[in-house]
Amino acid sequence: MTFGTLLATIREYKQTGISNPETLTTLLNDTFGDWLASQGVSHLMMLGDNTLCLNVTGQLERSIPAEGIKAYSRFLILSLDKVDDNPEAITGALKSYASEGDGAYVWIIPDGYMAALTPAEQEWEQHGGGYFSHESICISNTADIDTRCVLEVLYEDPALENVSCEFGVPAHRSVHYRLDKLKAENGEPLIAKDAPVSYKITSRDARVVVQGSRILTSGENSIFASFGTVMAWCPQ
Repeated sequence: MTFGTLLATIREYKQTGISNPETLTTLLNDTFGDWLASQGVSHLMMLGDNTLCLNVTGQLERSIPAEGIKAYSRFLILSLDKVDDNPEAITGALKSYASEGDGAYVWIIPDGYMAALTPAEQEWEQHGGGYFSHESICISNTADIDTRCVLEVLYEDPALENVSCEFGVPAHRSVHYRLDKLKAENGEPLIAKDAPVSYKITSRDARVVVQGSRILTSGENSIFASFGTVMAWCPQ
């Protein structure tokens, strides 16, 4: 798929008599929406018979002069008659934008629970042996910019006070946190054990992708273990 294919499709629609800007906008987003997203374009709109607007999921860093293309802070305006012979210029213009990444700004993991370790497990863990009941979150930042994320812990028990912490995720990097290792200001574990919780992760500056995982151990000498991995849910 290329922008040349997109421009050729617009010409074909017009040749069959489909020229209404609203109709063309709907058809083009239906046909090319997924591919456009992979190019950093969230939506396109025909503004007239010969003008196309591309909404970009990023911020303009520098403008690359190109005939028929006007770059604005978060969108491009294309004059179709001038870019028809040079569709590669559209790809070049999109490189002028700093990507804000894939995924979403808000993620929620509704089902959270960390079982307390038995005395034997606590001793084994202190000596670096095995993996015992805990939860983790993994956050991927595919954007061209760093971001700060806030983790909010929402308890079911009204007697427990909700807690939160903040951490950074560099551009084109991932971070992985064992939630049982997070500490409060007093040095105690941030998240209570044996307490049902939900987690909300909010990214301040870029879209991210979040995954949660859990290990539960039980039985004598922790001979039973269950492993769970789940994508978080995003409300957007």
